[in-house]
Amino acid sequence: MPPPKSPLIGLADASIEEKAGLIQSFYQDVAFHESGIMYSLMKIDGDVIRPFEPRDFVGIESFDFEGWRIKPAGPWEYRNNENSITTSGIYLAAQTARFQATADEAAMVQALKAFRSLDLIYRFGEEDGRPGWMGKPYGFRLSDQTSGDQYLDAIWGLWSFLQIAPEKEAARATEMLIGFADHWRRIDYTIFYLSHTWSNKHEEHAYNAIFMAINRIAFHLTGDPVYQAEADRFHQIARWPTETGVGAWKRKIRTGEIGDWMFNKLVEDHLGPNEFLCWETTIHSKFTALSAEIIHDLAPDILSTDDLATTLETWWKTWPIGMGEDLLPFYFFIVDVEKDTWRPAPRTKRLPRDQWLLGQPGLSYTSQRRWMEPLCRFLVTSVIAAEHSTAVRQPAIDLARRIMESIDAVRIKWQHDPDGNQIVAATGEVKEVLSSEMPASYLAAFWRGRIRGYW
Repeated sequence: MPPPKSPLIGLADASIEEKAGLIQSFYQDVAFHESGIMYSLMKIDGDVIRPFEPRDFVGIESFDFEGWRIKPAGPWEYRNNENSITTSGIYLAAQTARFQATADEAAMVQALKAFRSLDLIYRFGEEDGRPGWMGKPYGFRLSDQTSGDQYLDAIWGLWSFLQIAPEKEAARATEMLIGFADHWRRIDYTIFYLSHTWSNKHEEHAYNAIFMAINRIAFHLTGDPVYQAEADRFHQIARWPTETGVGAWKRKIRTGEIGDWMFNKLVEDHLGPNEFLCWETTIHSKFTALSAEIIHDLAPDILSTDDLATTLETWWKTWPIGMGEDLLPFYFFIVDVEKDTWRPAPRTKRLPRDQWLLGQPGLSYTSQRRWMEPLCRFLVTSVIAAEHSTAVRQPAIDLARRIMESIDAVRIKWQHDPDGNQIVAATGEVKEVLSSEMPASYLAAFWRGRIRGYW
């Protein structure tokens, strides 16, 4: 019997349509746990894509879960379910678009499975007396950890799904969407995240847009003015329609508003006077793009067609920051806000454990490791921008196609060590890991673009 072939073999030389078929074929077979909840990150083990297991963490340092009421059994559960909400939401949006493009009943089957994954996670919150709570389901059970961006992908999937959902599932999706808004309002938009309290109430950029969208959806579904008032409150402090996260840094440095940015500690001996370490900032483009589109659809008086186009153009144009010419984005890079330039961060010495940022071993040093979330996020942002902005339509389509054409066995991973010296052994479990976003994001972007005739 011939040895099995990796499901990732063949991606590099396939057309973008063939890649969509290859990704769909293997992903639907590996992405769902027997509970019905989707995995997020998965281990690429030779020719097999599988869940993380305890053996993957021998000799590996991990987050210690100190202060958590509900702790995962170990870091393998942390990795398996860190982004299960996001993965389920993106995959639901992808299968909805696939069904709209093809009327293929197989797409509806997959959409219903993705919906069930979100529903099961939602039920954990209901059973805990917190309807509307979507905790990251570590070990496929309740947790007290989440973030607004997980909800963003959940509303993307559910809001899209309402266009094709059977009656029973549509009613449940509606209940969940309203529940999201109710829960966040009850907790005053404040959560305990990883190792610290995180208030989203005064966010001005991407997370502001997410909570505006959540409340706009709830207002649309119920007509209750309490949701409109919440959306309006966020709108009053919003900067995202005209300013990106990187733009905010430029403004704050120039006006002297900037405080101590904790991530600068990692490279404090390597920064110039107008530089800061960029950490997961440009990828907020997708959060803003999806939220802005929803807000425009439901409240064009708040975000007009022209305003939507301007917003999308502003955030889409940040895609080259931190992105190598090889379309292998840097995880850590340094931005000079005066010169409008960036450079890869150097490999630095590791901080001692008690100084790890957010308690994460991967945030104990910088290096030139690569990660693929920017590709996922700008792929989605590109197809949205192409639809709503004549100014960047063709460049956005071209970028989306270029990203899709680049996807191979490397760019479908979560992180990549280009020379073997950028990811230390103690954090080596992040290598050879299937991205929690790329498979579903690729499918979502491909089918949305196919519907609109981009490819």
